Amino acid sequence: MRAAVLALALALGASASPLHAQFLWRPDAEWRTIETEHFVVHYPREFEEWTRAMAERLEGVRAAVGREVGSVPRERVAVLVTDPMNESNGSALPFIEAPAIIVWPTPPDPRSGIGNARSWGEILAVHEFAHLAHLTRPTRNPREALLMRLSPLGFGPVLRKSPRWVIEGYATYVEGRLTGTGRPHGVWRPAMLRQWALEGRLPTYGQLSGWDEFRGGNFAYLGGSAFLEWLAARRGDSTIVHLWRRMSARRNRSFDAAFTGVYGDVPRSLYGRFTAELTGQALEIERELKAAGLIEGTLVQRLAWGTGDPAVSPDGKRIAVVLRGRETPPRVVVWNTADEPEDSARIRARERARRRDPEDVPDVPFYPRPKRTVATLRAENGFGYDAPRWMPGGEQLLATRAVPLSDGTLRYDLFEWNTKTKHVRRITHGAGIRAADPYPDGRSAAALRCARGSCDLVRVSLADGAVTVLAAGSPLRAFYRPRVAPDGRTVVATVSDSGQWRLAAVDDAGFRFLDARDGVNRFDPEFVADGRLLYVSEAGGVPNVAVRSLVADSARQLTRVTGVAIAPSVGGGRDVYFLSLHAQGLDVRRILLDGARLEPVAIEPGLAPAAQRPVVAADTFPRSTLGAPRSYGLGPREYRFLAGYGIAADGKEGTIAVASTDKVGRLTWIAQGSIGSEWRPRGGSVAAAWRGFRPAIELEAMALSRDASRQLPAGFTSALDDIDLRGGDVATSLDVTWAGGYFRGEIGGALQRMGVAGGGQSMRTMGFANTTGYFLQRGERRLLSERLQLHVASGRGGGGSTGDWMRGVAGLDIVAGTPQQNLELSVQYGAVTRETAFGEQFVVGGAPPSFTTGRTLEQWVAMPVLPFGAMRGDRVYSYRAAIGGGGFEPYFWWGSAGRSFDDWMRVAGIDATVAVPPLPILRMPAARAQAGVGYSLDDPWKKKVRAYLSVAYRP
Repeated sequence: MRAAVLALALALGASASPLHAQFLWRPDAEWRTIETEHFVVHYPREFEEWTRAMAERLEGVRAAVGREVGSVPRERVAVLVTDPMNESNGSALPFIEAPAIIVWPTPPDPRSGIGNARSWGEILAVHEFAHLAHLTRPTRNPREALLMRLSPLGFGPVLRKSPRWVIEGYATYVEGRLTGTGRPHGVWRPAMLRQWALEGRLPTYGQLSGWDEFRGGNFAYLGGSAFLEWLAARRGDSTIVHLWRRMSARRNRSFDAAFTGVYGDVPRSLYGRFTAELTGQALEIERELKAAGLIEGTLVQRLAWGTGDPAVSPDGKRIAVVLRGRETPPRVVVWNTADEPEDSARIRARERARRRDPEDVPDVPFYPRPKRTVATLRAENGFGYDAPRWMPGGEQLLATRAVPLSDGTLRYDLFEWNTKTKHVRRITHGAGIRAADPYPDGRSAAALRCARGSCDLVRVSLADGAVTVLAAGSPLRAFYRPRVAPDGRTVVATVSDSGQWRLAAVDDAGFRFLDARDGVNRFDPEFVADGRLLYVSEAGGVPNVAVRSLVADSARQLTRVTGVAIAPSVGGGRDVYFLSLHAQGLDVRRILLDGARLEPVAIEPGLAPAAQRPVVAADTFPRSTLGAPRSYGLGPREYRFLAGYGIAADGKEGTIAVASTDKVGRLTWIAQGSIGSEWRPRGGSVAAAWRGFRPAIELEAMALSRDASRQLPAGFTSALDDIDLRGGDVATSLDVTWAGGYFRGEIGGALQRMGVAGGGQSMRTMGFANTTGYFLQRGERRLLSERLQLHVASGRGGGGSTGDWMRGVAGLDIVAGTPQQNLELSVQYGAVTRETAFGEQFVVGGAPPSFTTGRTLEQWVAMPVLPFGAMRGDRVYSYRAAIGGGGFEPYFWWGSAGRSFDDWMRVAGIDATVAVPPLPILRMPAARAQAGVGYSLDDPWKKKVRAYLSVAYRP
């Protein structure tokens, strides 16, 4: 749940290559609109039930948040419902003039703090609207108010001055105060704060807003909200709002100055006191649990980062676990459950060391020996497998993985992996299947199907992927982690029910809950061979593994931990394997199934935030009556003025543009004009793109002139390079994505009048086709990618000529290395019919026109360090090598043009390019910026240094 607009823009613009530059909100979907007094909600039709359930509470949320925060946005709020990743999330875009919220409707699970709520839509609306109410508070400073009106984004002073922990922590604080649930009232916030405190690993104040350790990003929410609660308890609830009022006052104050004036000291110092008290609370809880008797099990393997749920084989001899790393994609590994024997080579090495130095003290083995991997299922081009479950025969595993659909969005599907043959078989296609558990006959599996904003309990045929609904989810009821009974007659799953996660069974008799509605969350069911049920219980305020009978509530607790014990798995043995939380990751531990009988230890709520705050079961948001939805159509039109600037070896220019789009980007148009050095391309264009269906349609009308003969320095161009081009083109394009890359195809045509000085004018007609194929092979640490681009055009006339011509340009880019550092190699070759008009020949040098798409000007080969016309001919050839992975990338370029490629020019330089796809929710068309500096190595521009910069917009 994010508020940072720039982070959203960068995330969309710099997403993994397989997602390409497609829209994550599917403008071609059947969009609809619902309006309330203060909100306009846009959503694809398949999310109508979920959207209406959320939208009917928006006005109640607005009123409650307004009272708490002391302000509300002065403009109507746009809400966009979309499901690009099949995950739970949301974002707030706190523009003063155009506030907006993006919500992802897939419900969260009980292990996430955001799953602790009456409904996902309700807590999501509260959190994201709290961002808007907080961050759109207007300034009372006249100078800041003027700058805000002139700003293209229109951010208020609270957003500009606040560290991330304040932004996310306050929305989480409001989430808890208004709902009585959420992260401030769940067990996961105190579990993390308590465990990190016990290990001396709480983030410093400088790390609170951003920390790259395990779950470090969560502390802006968890630690931030707890710190604000601590401040409010010391100085009063109203002081939180006083802080925002001081930050937006007529007198300009920094965050630290505003904070100090309310709380008497700088935030860094008070945070230090807060963490000291938090550590004291954590130690008190640890003493209480130790007095009752800690039962943490036996450490099986010390692991780091986000370990996935263990799955023990039916014979109890093997265990499958998902291993995750900071910079590596997840992988499924299979280990033997038996303890690993010590390696004989290590024994011999230790004995040799003892003989050489008998007085030396050898290492104490604190942790178990590393497990030997029996089999590994690696990620597919960065998309890792998850939730492994053994098939009855003990040879195959079921697992799920996110798979890109053809439009670039992600859905989870079910796969079968043979651990002996290593073969992977895909079972479903775009079905949204998760957490599958096979039936005893091995023909089908119980699973979740998360789609349309709900998670249903389903049965999946393993032969053909057919899906049958066992129990339907809804916006208020979601299922999680189903398990099939040993007799195959019953499926038990976790179900969200009015703010509590409960265990429920589905069988021939129908649907029934197995536990009471007592406010205690219970989840992660797992059957024992004798029919008993393992699960996780939050009784007492700490998640622990428990066991009970399926027919009678005879629960007893198996673990007693200070942090978290989750994801039990037993297979056919008597050892229960589970995950245990620590400050660097999740360990795998085991405990005897028939071990100690424990009772929950109730932790005193007064020790919060190291202890759980009680949930307040109150519904405070009245429902509004909604009208009938209407078709989205072209959507609401929004406009933005944009400016660009360019400088290169062939001159400088300035660009002014006005762009218009709708919230989902169905129709985007941009009108722009450029002026500058007279030998640079100048003129204007109007371009539009319609993406309301696939394939998309783009068209452009433009007027371009270039007096290249006046270029300075002289000697590279003549009067034949002076060009006047007017006309239009139209193209249709289609993007198709898969796990290992994408394909983009475009075909179109143009009708233009081209004039060349000394050559007269004539009509220029052409048809063209552009294709791009991107292929990715990514391992755990290294990647290799290939991008093949091909442009083919055929035309008649141009520049006084009436003859036919054909042109082709092919390019190949290869990237090898790691995402952080790699080697990029590019080669480009182009050819045009020899008898073509002068204006259709290849010309190397300069920067491309900034105000036009350039679809019909492939003969102009950009190299901004060289002047326009540095090389020319009916053939062109260039290479480029660069060291990539960072921001600015050093490169070496060399190229040649002409029939024989006798003369070459070389350039060494460093530059950076950022390409962002259209972001209609930000009222932004596609944009591309490039900046760099280069050094020319060959005559006649030998030893010349040229800086270059360009900013260009496209619809």
